Amino acid sequence: MIYECKNKWEKFLIYHKAMKKGLYLFILDKLFKREMVRMISIDGINIYIRTNTSDIYVAISSLFEKEYDYIRADNPKFIIDAGANIGTSSIFFAEKYPDARIIAMEPEESNFDLLLRNTRNYENIIAIKAAIWGASEKRTIKNQFSGHWGYTISDTLKRSESTGQNINCTTIGNIMEKYGIEKIDILKMDIEGSEKNVLENSSNWIDSVEILTVELHDRICMGCARAFYLATKDFTIFEKHAEKVTAYKH
Repeated sequence: MIYECKNKWEKFLIYHKAMKKGLYLFILDKLFKREMVRMISIDGINIYIRTNTSDIYVAISSLFEKEYDYIRADNPKFIIDAGANIGTSSIFFAEKYPDARIIAMEPEESNFDLLLRNTRNYENIIAIKAAIWGASEKRTIKNQFSGHWGYTISDTLKRSESTGQNINCTTIGNIMEKYGIEKIDILKMDIEGSEKNVLENSSNWIDSVEILTVELHDRICMGCARAFYLATKDFTIFEKHAEKVTAYKH
């Protein structure tokens, strides 16, 4: 996920609008290179982020830029947000589709703590601390040194090291069974290369997905794009938006 402002002035205006009177605190955090949890407001939605991290870009992308607004869904009932990070994409879906049940999945501990904090007022968001994978097993979360949005459990080509966090992995099929889901209206995946393993093991649930939108990470784990197109061979419409590819069943 990458957010690029057109110029420094635009970046300043967006930051100022989000941070309002707390702007000076963010400036101090920047000067002293400290990571603090602060509250910002974007389009009237209050969000907790960590200063001096990728969190601000995640929040701006989801709630200001509305990065998933391109999805064409008619009154979705079930949405799975795999790789929910601090919860802003789940909040976007909850705001746009208030009747939908949203399962927000995030494995990394510090991200999940903020996800819980940010989504606690949304009754239709269910937060799960787990990673989506092709099998139910434990794996170690790896740090790719790209910020809080770059943790992965996949075998990566990039430089990485263990965070020391072991996480329970589960499958889309298990999630569907646990929550009584017969059809997934939107499945969003931004899981830093793990999509390859997930999609290579999707035969028992892929027919239940209406819309699949994935940020592909072949630069992290080769074969992600191939796994995506093989898994969606029976889908009929494909669209690309920046780094995300979306497949529609109909």
